[in-house]
Amino acid sequence: MTTKDKKEFLDLATDFDGFVKQHGWISRYDTESDSFSITAPKLSDSARIKYFDDEVAFYINKNNRVEGIFLEYFKSNFIKHHKNAAKELEKVLDKLEEQNKDEDTLVKVDIKKVEKIVPDLQEAIKTSLAGRLDLSPC
Repeated sequence: MTTKDKKEFLDLATDFDGFVKQHGWISRYDTESDSFSITAPKLSDSARIKYFDDEVAFYINKNNRVEGIFLEYFKSNFIKHHKNAAKELEKVLDKLEEQNKDEDTLVKVDIKKVEKIVPDLQEAIKTSLAGRLDLSPC
């Protein structure tokens, strides 16, 4: 992993909100699998989910570029571990689920609603990256 690749992960972990806005990422919730993602509007063909811990995974392309974050078992796991801000988003997701129960299971979530949990997401990203990236000088 190059220094530039490491910097991108650090930028993501230290300024998640700015990173998301800079890259124009969008958020989606899958009601069927209870997964939540914030990704580039269109993932590249080479983007694959890479788990960094039990809670957080990243969409990484063949060039080690981050194209998104993926949280499996979002309401049943992540929200339980990050209750403060996440409870507000859970209400939003419940409402979206109810509105879309007969439609597509993949629901687009207004990125402004996600801002409420940015501190929790950023902390989860930091925790998942800690120890996974060798950040010692090359």
